[in-house]
Amino acid sequence: MRTKRLWRPIALSLAAAGPAGGFLFGLLHAGDPDPNPVGRLVYAFIMAATTPLNAGFPPNPGAGAGQSFNVWPHIIVAFLLILGWLLYRDWRMSKTKGQVLK
Repeated sequence: MRTKRLWRPIALSLAAAGPAGGFLFGLLHAGDPDPNPVGRLVYAFIMAATTPLNAGFPPNPGAGAGQSFNVWPHIIVAFLLILGWLLYRDWRMSKTKGQVLK
């Protein structure tokens, strides 16, 4: 793949990695120890919105109790997954386009 065609998937992956990493963080580290799937999804959507606004660090509880988290490992994993999927999709589209032209 040429470098010029690589910029668009990288830019899209960077833009989507923050919310996606926050969503992964919310699913994996829900604040409620109860295994409530609806509560985990709501918390994941909240973290997807607030994590990019706080530069990769979810907001701490107001009283100061609790653990401080760093979501950057989740954001990096989300970036790599999104970039890999976009590159795979582009590779498959170019492969099928080449077969049609033959």
